[in-house]
Amino acid sequence: MNLIILIHRIFGEMILPLVIVGVAIYMTVVYKPGASQGIVATIFPILVDLQVALGIIYWLSLLSIPALTDRFLSMPFILHPILGIIAAGLGHMAVGAKNPLRTLGRWAPLASLGVLLILVLSNIMIVAGRG
Repeated sequence: MNLIILIHRIFGEMILPLVIVGVAIYMTVVYKPGASQGIVATIFPILVDLQVALGIIYWLSLLSIPALTDRFLSMPFILHPILGIIAAGLGHMAVGAKNPLRTLGRWAPLASLGVLLILVLSNIMIVAGRG
């Protein structure tokens, strides 16, 4: 279980925010109307899903410890898995054809991935404040 939390923590706090910024810039630069999605748009949601899955596995394992159940089901920490699931959905929509901001054209991935970055950073702050 320590390996899962280590991967979840390193990827979520250090790597994922940088990947989001990189993908946002890349998707904005290579934007072509009506073009098929590239490999970046295919792999990026999988990385977000992997991060969320590792977090949920770890969170569920913590809930199996009676002494920790109240702590991880109370505010503000309960927001962490909820925002993670929302982030996974937004990660799929941000680089896909169903982007709610698609009318922005070239700027749609940048705007939606900016929202995703805010979600990820707020999740980091929730966990940092739990201490």
